[in-house]
Parts: sequence; C-alpha cells; structure tokens
Amino acid sequence: MRLALSILFSALVLCLPAQADEADIAQRIKRGESFLTNLFDAPLQLLPEFPGSSTYWLFHDNYLAAHLLARARPDLARRLRSSLSRFGVRKSGKIEILFGEARQPLPFRTYVLTNIALVDGKAIRTELVTTNILNGWRDYANLLLLASLAQAGSERANAHENFEKAVAMWDGEGFMDAATRSSGVYATYKLALYLIANDRLKIGAPHRDEVMTRLLAMQSSDGGWITDYKDGKPVGLANVETTCLALLALHALRN
Repeated sequence: MRLALSILFSALVLCLPAQADEADIAQRIKRGESFLTNLFDAPLQLLPEFPGSSTYWLFHDNYLAAHLLARARPDLARRLRSSLSRFGVRKSGKIEILFGEARQPLPFRTYVLTNIALVDGKAIRTELVTTNILNGWRDYANLLLLASLAQAGSERANAHENFEKAVAMWDGEGFMDAATRSSGVYATYKLALYLIANDRLKIGAPHRDEVMTRLLAMQSSDGGWITDYKDGKPVGLANVETTCLALLALHALRN
C-alpha cells in the first residue's frame, strides 16, 4: 500500500516541472490571455499579428485566438469566428490539426500566403493549403510534431515514429531542424508543439522539463510569447500565433 502511494505521489510531482507550479502556470495563462484580449481591434473585430502591426492573419492567428479565448472570453471568441466567416475564410488545412478539425491533414501540402482585403490601411491575410504535395517535410520539427498529432488517434505507430524524429532534432537548446539551420535562431512555437504532442500521445517524452523551461523563459513582460531565441535570449517580438500555441501547451500541462 505504501509503495503504491509512493508511486502515485511521485507521478503527481512529475506532472509539472519544478520551476512551474500550478499557481505559476495559471498566472502565466492569465497574462497570455490578457495579451491577446488587449490586442483586439474592435472596429475590425480581429487581432493584429503583434502590437502595432497593420497585418491581420485570419489563419493561423485569429483562428487560434478564437479557440484559446473560448473559455476566458467567449464573447471575443465569437466575434473572431464571425470575422473569419465575414471574410469568407473558414479553413486553412493544416493548423486545424491541433483541434482535430483538419479534414485531410496528411499528406502535407504546400501553402500560400494570400491577401484577402485591405480595410482602412490594414491588410487582412491568411494561409491557404494548396493541392501540391509538400516534399521534404520530415526535415522540419513542427511538421513532424503536427503529423504525430494528426496520427495520434488512428496511426499510433506512425505518430510515435514522427514524434521520435522530432525528439532527435533537440540539441539542448531547441529543435535544430532545416529552418533553424537556415535562420540561425530557434522558434519558440516548436517548443509548444512538442509539449502539446507529448500530452496528446500520453508518453514520457525526453527533454520535457528542458523544453518547458525554454518556453516559460520566452514569455514577455506584457504576457505574450516571443517568437524566437538564440543562446537562451529572446529574439523578435511577442505575437499572436506564438502566444496561442504557448497557451495551448500550458493548458495541456494542467489537464
């Protein structure tokens, strides 16, 4: 009996990294949600890409924000969804994997970034997936992790295989994939995707606490998550997409 209780206690302790207790995570989520709500453009009924930006992305940014604000601010979430419909864009084809809403997520296809409208000097843009098959996607940690999420329900073996390929790209600081080798900086959102995929697959992923530590360190003073980092230091600005994915990872950690 004592052994069983000891095992249970150890499991509970391992639920959260040492540097991130429940109260801290809850506060970080609240600050992240405030970052999003403070960006809400009432006349346009959308969020800009980042503070001060004149670009508004329907997918991924506002689609993600509608999901992430559904509990804390259902009124804003409804307005964001209404705006997606108003501009005639109801899907992208890839990011919906996170919520099981992608109709045909695999194989991955190439995408295009396109202009939808210009309203009072503000550019409304979105990402659309084409019909062309994307080659070389296994060179990118984010796509490996999205593939593992897409396969988690029906192709467990393939899901684990793709997750392990992403794990192999971890170099102690971040995911050293083709994009990182090209840009020279690590993408924060890939840390979030790793934690989301780990939660969805229900496996004891290596580097979990290291990844979490990096993710938490990228939260800015205004509550948003900064896009990139190098040598442990933030690079870039906090934006909507990265913040939404970080919040999704923190929610997964608490569940």
